[in-house]
Amino acid sequence: MNPDTSAWTAMRVVGALRRLWWLVVALGIAGAGVAFGVSASATPIFQSTASLYFTLNQGGDAIDLNQGSTYTQNQMLSFAQLATSSRVLQPVIDDLGLDTTPRLLARTLQISIPQSTVVLEVQAASPDPRMAARVANAVTTSLVDVVREIAPTGADATPTVKAEVIDRAVVPRVQALPNKTRDSAIGLLIGLLLGVLIAIAVTALDTRIRSVDTLTRILDRPVLGTISRAPRKGRGLPVERDPLGQTAEDARRVRSSLAYASLSHPLRSLLVTSALPGDGKTTVAANLAYAMSGVSSVVIVDADLRRPRVGDYLGVEGSVGLTNVLLGELPFERAKLGWADSDLDVLPSGPIPPNPADVLTSGAMRRLLDEGLAAYELVIIDSPPVLSVADAALLAPIVDGVVIVIDARRTRQSQAAQTVHQLEAAGARVVGLILNNVKTPRASRSRYYYRTPTAVEAES
Repeated sequence: MNPDTSAWTAMRVVGALRRLWWLVVALGIAGAGVAFGVSASATPIFQSTASLYFTLNQGGDAIDLNQGSTYTQNQMLSFAQLATSSRVLQPVIDDLGLDTTPRLLARTLQISIPQSTVVLEVQAASPDPRMAARVANAVTTSLVDVVREIAPTGADATPTVKAEVIDRAVVPRVQALPNKTRDSAIGLLIGLLLGVLIAIAVTALDTRIRSVDTLTRILDRPVLGTISRAPRKGRGLPVERDPLGQTAEDARRVRSSLAYASLSHPLRSLLVTSALPGDGKTTVAANLAYAMSGVSSVVIVDADLRRPRVGDYLGVEGSVGLTNVLLGELPFERAKLGWADSDLDVLPSGPIPPNPADVLTSGAMRRLLDEGLAAYELVIIDSPPVLSVADAALLAPIVDGVVIVIDARRTRQSQAAQTVHQLEAAGARVVGLILNNVKTPRASRSRYYYRTPTAVEAES
């Protein structure tokens, strides 16, 4: 059984973004901040533009004028190339006293031709706004002179092509580069995109089972319910201490699900286990046992003979218990303990034996289980984790059903699948899964109380 983690749907993407929205927003703000900082620290560049108009001095009728305009348009690319030549730019360098070369000066110029026109625009860029305007005007003036010099002449020795300045460059008041607003917007978009990609990558790499949807997708087994994540306050069971709390309500939902699971196959003995230590199996088993004791006679047996926790969790003495009964040192009736003022009985682990697996698979364990089934309607057994030791797999075939506790914060998808596989390979009947430590939305944490009416209200 291999969990399918490759299927990405729109809902999974949305879920990843909802869970890591703060990362996306943080990276977006960081991207905008970095881009703004880089723009603010960069040297400002000012741009100024001058325009030239080219005409052909030949012909007087409409046909000649149209042919002349077409000829001039065809020559505009040549004039644009001429504008960045050394013949045009060297006089500019000499007149303005610039410490540069024509090749370097050409890199600060941008020559453009509006489509289907005979207009040529010269845009100069410089950290000094006045120098940008001076260079643009000087280039257009030099280009006019060079065109006059190299243009073909007519019969009257007049150049056939004429260039004329139509817009002189003015000193710019606002820097053109860097554009802080544009750069910040680009940085914001890049940061948001990076945040989305990281959120999806983190979600893809995080194989923990955080939701019921994920659990049902990777394991084709019934989900009995979820146990909400809540800090433990005080001693005792949350179900008993706060019967109107979220944990108590979750336990009652699991109890109802088990009732439906018992319709086709009665569940008189139930093994509660998990994949690894720390998944909360003992906590879930104890809370579930107390919730079930409200409708049935229940005994919880601590069969985790490696790290017993039931006695500590319920606050009962665990030095005498299961192992004493299995070794024939004490009868079951004397070893079990009542818990608080409830109908729940507890059989602690007793002394930890050197060979727990042999003790749990002995005939004495089967006789103890039969004795418990004769005295109680339900026997809940807390067993060691499946992937740590073989005890749970050895106990699973002798009980009516197994419940696996999955920790939403710790259990990996492969671990959950391997746990189910090992138990079923041992002959266990997995009746369902419980997702523990589920993060509950704040809006769903409110309580619904029933209030007993007063005598006046009852009479009315």
